[in-house]
Amino acid sequence: MYERIQLSCECGSQPSRLREIGLSADRQLVIYWRCSNCRRHMYIVKPLADCVRECPAEESASAMVETGDSLFPRALTQPAPGKTA
Repeated sequence: MYERIQLSCECGSQPSRLREIGLSADRQLVIYWRCSNCRRHMYIVKPLADCVRECPAEESASAMVETGDSLFPRALTQPAPGKTA
């Protein structure tokens, strides 16, 4: 389970694709895209502490799977129906 971050341009349009997602030196999430409607260059900067506070409640350990150094919801790591891994 994850919480979606809502993004929109000053003109009200939602991005059709993101150009970059990164982390700043002062521990902020940075999301960049160019609006396909008004052509503005948009940057959303959000402190990681805010991101942590907005995370959904923890799921049970059985719904999570460990991959490398991270834990992901099991549904995100399983192939789509009809697909093989």
